[in-house]
Amino acid sequence: MSNDIFRIATKEDAPAFLELMNTAFKPLANMGIDWPSTRATLEMVTENIEKSTAVVLERDGRLISTITIRFPWESTTPVSGYPFVWWFATAPDLSGQGVGNKLMEYVENELLINTFKVPAYVLGTSGRKHPWLLEMYKRKGYVDYFSHENDNGDLGVLMYKVLIPERFDKDVLGTPPLGE
Repeated sequence: MSNDIFRIATKEDAPAFLELMNTAFKPLANMGIDWPSTRATLEMVTENIEKSTAVVLERDGRLISTITIRFPWESTTPVSGYPFVWWFATAPDLSGQGVGNKLMEYVENELLINTFKVPAYVLGTSGRKHPWLLEMYKRKGYVDYFSHENDNGDLGVLMYKVLIPERFDKDVLGTPPLGE
């Protein structure tokens, strides 16, 4: 029986974190999607772990999925007034087994709602070069609120998901720095 553990990544996780990012994001890089996650280095991963909240799902000692939460106060030019999630990756050999959903449910329920009382959060995705990400997020309840043409021909789309409707304020989404 597998033993799944949710935890916050540490600097010691950086090599395994990088390996997970490289294997999970290689197909996106091959599609011409140019995100920091598609060209991650050990230095980038370490900085991400040290400056943001990188959550990992570990199974039997192996990092199998990760997502990073960037809070608005981490930057002088935050993406939104709500937390931004990125670097969401799951081991490709576990694709279709619900591992990513399990991690996202933990992050949403245990961290964002129950711990931090976050009314909503934001993520960015490919609106053109990836064949199914945008529609998948829409099916899962995300709403797009900002898009921009990238130099590489992709359409960057920012989406939000409401977690606590009675506390959500659309004005807090703000305008992303690249939209100003």
